Amino acid sequence: MNSFIFAVGGFASAYYWSSTEYNNNNAWKQNFDNGNQNNNNKNNTNYVRAVRDFKQTIFSENLSASAKALIGFLS
Repeated sequence: MNSFIFAVGGFASAYYWSSTEYNNNNAWKQNFDNGNQNNNNKNNTNYVRAVRDFKQTIFSENLSASAKALIGFLS
């Protein structure tokens, strides 16, 4: 099980749509509870979750030097 989901919270034990298409008729789906990932017809129903994309250049401007060093170390 992915322990990170508890830090983010609120994930159902179900599949969530990815924004990535598999082909014209299918898109990827992900189950955060058990890690399964596969493609599914776009006519089927799965959960969605809004996410926000942070650009590292904007985000990193507000970080301390030690936080920037840690991010560089982990990358």
